[in-house]
Amino acid sequence: MKFKFSVVLYIALASVIIYSLIAFAGYFIDLSGGNIGIIKVSGRIEGTEYHAAAKVAGRVTNYNIEEGQQVKAGEQIATIDTQQLSAFIGQAEAYLRKQEANLKLTEKELARLGQLLKDNAINPQLYDEAKNRYLAAVEDVQAAKKALDKLSVDLSDTLITAPISGTVTTKIVQAGEVVAVGTPLVTIINMDDLFLKSFLPTEIAGKLSLGDEARIIPDALENETFDAVISKLSDKAEFTPKNVETKSQRANLVFEIKLKVLKNKDNRLKPGMPAEALIRLDKSRDWPSGK
Repeated sequence: MKFKFSVVLYIALASVIIYSLIAFAGYFIDLSGGNIGIIKVSGRIEGTEYHAAAKVAGRVTNYNIEEGQQVKAGEQIATIDTQQLSAFIGQAEAYLRKQEANLKLTEKELARLGQLLKDNAINPQLYDEAKNRYLAAVEDVQAAKKALDKLSVDLSDTLITAPISGTVTTKIVQAGEVVAVGTPLVTIINMDDLFLKSFLPTEIAGKLSLGDEARIIPDALENETFDAVISKLSDKAEFTPKNVETKSQRANLVFEIKLKVLKNKDNRLKPGMPAEALIRLDKSRDWPSGK
């Protein structure tokens, strides 16, 4: 009985392993209709994220951007209110006017003493001292202008603009919040530059090449397909990310791939959408019916 039980147990285990292998292969390779040159993958739609960030510290004002809103590159998103900076600019402008007035006085004095020196009416030392005062005044004006220019650049940095044209996907801070230098205010994604990211085992990833044709089928848009191509094939294996379903799968070494969407029709694809994709290895093979 013990021997028979062991044989039955081995057969059962072998059946489970064979079934798992078939299921695994079926997940990646669509065998229906003889399309053995088609690889099937799953993943999520993603896009490259850009942030509009604060270049100066202060309170966020004039901030009317909402999630889902379309923006154009260079469009103003918000203003950073910095009362202290405005005060510094006022002081710098006043200082510059003072130095320019002083420069005019020293210039007139130098011209007057220069004429007297020609007439041998003064000691040359007096002229040299006036010349030094004039040159020092010129340097003071130049330094005051540089300081004011720097503050003016800082003032322009209080205007937060969109780095690219795209859709605001995340509003990170709210109007009225005080932010530090470098704090991102919003996340923007170009909806015409999306991709599907997936992970494949070595034996599958090794069959793929950059530029291989693909078709993406979003879960939420089952009757629609989007043309794509392989734009990235990682050259280094990694452990499957934590968002993969089971712990055993996460222990596997896999290769990351990205499928670039060629045209996001009417911006129907959105970042975060789960989707499947069919990758055609053999261009002589037909796409599965309806795909």
